Amino acid sequence: MPVIQTSIFTVIERFPDHKDSIKLLYRESKTFQTICDDYRKCAEALKRWNQLSSEEAHAREKEYAELLQDLEAEILHNLEESE
Repeated sequence: MPVIQTSIFTVIERFPDHKDSIKLLYRESKTFQTICDDYRKCAEALKRWNQLSSEEAHAREKEYAELLQDLEAEILHNLEESE
């Protein structure tokens, strides 16, 4: 359960105005849980790549930043559909 809590808190931290909707959708939707888990993992990976300074790190940082944006859009889309 700690991973679940961490995932939902990571998403709530990013979208605090949607806190109640996030909690509700997280409880009701396995798909949304997966998106939140992916978001947490992506944010953690981005943080790690940000700390490195190689060419590969820069490329990975860009990839994870784009993926994080895609996941944020997917989270918002799910929230809009649930309201």
